[in-house]
Amino acid sequence: MKLQTIRVKNFRNFTSEADGGFIEIALNGKSTVFYGNNGSGKSTLLSAVCYAAWPFINRLNNAQGTGYRTLDKEQLHIGQRSGSNARYGTGIVLQLGGETFELTKEMEKAASGRVNAVNASQQSKQTADLAQFFNEHYLADDDTVAGDDCPKQNMPVFLNYGTNRLVLDVPLRIRKKHSFSKRTALERALENRLDFRTFFEWFRNQEDFENEQKSIKRDWDYRDPALECVRKAALSMLDDAEEIKVRRNPLRMVVIRNDKEYRVDQLSDGEKCTLALLGDIARRVAMANPCRENPMEGEGIVLIDELDLHMHPAWQRKILSVLRKLFPNIQFLITTHSPQILGEVDRSYNLFMLEKNATGESELHDRYLYGKDSDSILRADMNVTVRTSEAEELFERFYHALDQDDYTAAETVLDEMNSKLGDDPEIVKCRTQLDFSRM
Repeated sequence: MKLQTIRVKNFRNFTSEADGGFIEIALNGKSTVFYGNNGSGKSTLLSAVCYAAWPFINRLNNAQGTGYRTLDKEQLHIGQRSGSNARYGTGIVLQLGGETFELTKEMEKAASGRVNAVNASQQSKQTADLAQFFNEHYLADDDTVAGDDCPKQNMPVFLNYGTNRLVLDVPLRIRKKHSFSKRTALERALENRLDFRTFFEWFRNQEDFENEQKSIKRDWDYRDPALECVRKAALSMLDDAEEIKVRRNPLRMVVIRNDKEYRVDQLSDGEKCTLALLGDIARRVAMANPCRENPMEGEGIVLIDELDLHMHPAWQRKILSVLRKLFPNIQFLITTHSPQILGEVDRSYNLFMLEKNATGESELHDRYLYGKDSDSILRADMNVTVRTSEAEELFERFYHALDQDDYTAAETVLDEMNSKLGDDPEIVKCRTQLDFSRM
């Protein structure tokens, strides 16, 4: 399953084409990164995908939240709200099993403020046709749980991870029994707020199943393939992490590092958030692909808003390569503010910069920043100074004095820079230039 096109019309900061039609953003099935200032429309595009996909995903698994169920009039472009019969909406074009499917959610706001679906029967038919195709090709045999005979079909996933994904708790006590079938891989898949409870419950459940299989097989080295993939994914960003497991007395999840145990709930927010994010993607992909030798080779579409959330810059630098390695067949749609991430976006991705034009409407521009250093990206592509305004002024004063051959003034500024900025390689460079100029 690949996302080919995103469509928006009078949706939030996006307007419409001159003829009133949808603006189309071609992705061509490639993973895509969006960046831009706050309010430029990055998250809006991910939301557009979720609104369009919600009816379809909810038909496959009706345990979806309601955040993307209704495209209310608050989503209408502000410039269109005072008019009558204003149309707005979102849409996507998917390629699945050699077929192309469109999903559209278009609404019309009347002068009275009432909102109705445009061509509701056609929208319903689009959803029904895709859901029928998906059920027949991927879910016809989905009555199995862990330990049953392997189903015949693997299934693509469709997942969304919003910015509200902080791990506040690590619940391991199973409140209700989960089936953990393929269909369950899509449970609450389009949430805009996640707590990862099911991930931790699944991990404990799967570890219990693994231990049971060890006893049945009389093989004490047995490793459950799905659980092993999730272990690998969950620990892929944690330096020196060797293992993750559940301890029973007292009940807790722990990470083994350098032969020492650390409770997961005592890790930093960045570590917990990244562990849970990668682990949850792996869990869902593994559940959806029970017949693959390597479940992580499963296909699908995964949206992640602000991928750099809670991550140290060193992690931001390597997260894209980790995602590619763990999930080679997943199409990712990512937003970010991180120059470290942007410098890692190679030709296998689309990269779009979003910005507002003079009338406040969002526009997209193709970019290619692979291999650029973070300072260059901040300066040239994000219009951000890499130093404080005071530091920038000091350097400007120094170089101005140097250009004027005013070495006394340059020396004075250099002393001020040493006092305020401390040990800085650029100051050493300035000293060398001043000494050379005096020769």
